[in-house]
Amino acid sequence: MKRQSWKSVGSALVAVLLLATAAPVLAQEQKDGGPKPMLEERHKQEVAPQEEEGAGRLIRKEEPAVHLCAGCLSAIYSEGSKGTITPYGRVELDAIYSSRNNNPLDPGQFNGYATAAGKGNNASSTLNPRYSVFGIRADRTDGKHSLTGVVEVDFYGQTDNAGNIPPRLRLANVRYTNNKTSITAGMDWTPIMALHPDLIDFSIMGYGGNLWQRLPQVTVRHQFNENVEGLLTVMRFERGLSACCGNTQVRPTTSTSVGGGSTNTAPFNDPVQHPYYGGRLAYSGTGSLQGTMIAASVGYRYYRSAPLSGTTTQCSPFCSGRDVNSYLVGVELVQPLARTLKFSGEVAYGQGLGVEFFRYNQELNLSTGKPIRTLVGWGQLSYAPTKSYTFLAGYGFDNPNKDDLRGSTTGDNIQYLSNQRTYLTMVKPIWADLYLGAEFQNLWTQWTTTERFSGQQYNLSMWYNF
Repeated sequence: MKRQSWKSVGSALVAVLLLATAAPVLAQEQKDGGPKPMLEERHKQEVAPQEEEGAGRLIRKEEPAVHLCAGCLSAIYSEGSKGTITPYGRVELDAIYSSRNNNPLDPGQFNGYATAAGKGNNASSTLNPRYSVFGIRADRTDGKHSLTGVVEVDFYGQTDNAGNIPPRLRLANVRYTNNKTSITAGMDWTPIMALHPDLIDFSIMGYGGNLWQRLPQVTVRHQFNENVEGLLTVMRFERGLSACCGNTQVRPTTSTSVGGGSTNTAPFNDPVQHPYYGGRLAYSGTGSLQGTMIAASVGYRYYRSAPLSGTTTQCSPFCSGRDVNSYLVGVELVQPLARTLKFSGEVAYGQGLGVEFFRYNQELNLSTGKPIRTLVGWGQLSYAPTKSYTFLAGYGFDNPNKDDLRGSTTGDNIQYLSNQRTYLTMVKPIWADLYLGAEFQNLWTQWTTTERFSGQQYNLSMWYNF
């Protein structure tokens, strides 16, 4: 009897405990009657010890999200640094009048800019929006390290085709800086002979004394002190030679099958396998020399144009099988002459200077295949009497060695013995970052036929920088 009473008491206690544990579960039931949260919590408690030891699911779930670079599948680490993304650009319209064909070296662009005084004497005019620019800049720094990435386009992406003005890549590079050293990889402005005139014309005096381009490159810069910076660079154009007049490697076609036939072998017959190797050392003044800059640049590249199989050289239409040494030495100078007056300019001497320096088809004699030596330079006076006006006056020249061009008949309307240019420019701010500019250029060119021509070009431009 006593045992039965204790048994009854024990049964009652079990019942009470069951009711007590059931109450929280019933209180958390879902609308469908299932006590899911409580079951899930119990499941977590049961598996947590195993997963903390490395079983995996919850550990993976608790990790912060990792952003991946789609191309390289490497993590992008952004903790401990701050970043910004800045869109920028320029909207520009150029009204251009040419007294003759002043763009014979890139006629597909009509008279979007000036290159030389051509043989055709028909005047022309245009409204040109192609010099508009859009870019995005991304910056990140932790105070010691910094990263800058730039992607920029303009609208010179296709030769003149009425109403069809596609974008073209101008810049695409990243710069990493640590203390006084930086490395730039990607498409950027030519790092050697880096000073440029300020005229409005898109050519920036290309073919007229200024050596410039935007090139794929790897460039290392180091700031030695407050005044002195040096750099080393490896750079080259996407293609090594201009696609003109047989100025390509003359190797035989290796295959006539699909993917290797005559229709697509020419782009892969580029003999220029080496990039340019170059360096620049620049001094920038401080104190009483504030505004003064002097720099010296050097560059070098070697390649051998390959002859046809079984021959030493091949000269139809272009001589190949030659050792080509391309080199460059030059100096740049900026010197304030007064508070409102400044001189800037450069002079350089080199051999085999072509597409990497905005001198398409000028690097080799297009009949003999020999590299051409040339002397180039430009000078500019900048005068800003007030904040409302800036005036520029400049002159540039590109004078190839006449002996190196002797016998050149293939490109007698492409290669010149001398190409010179003068310009006068006025720039006036209208309001904020809206500007009005007017420019006059006079071009004088002597071609390899010894013919001489002079042409004038007038620009009236408006642009908004944002």
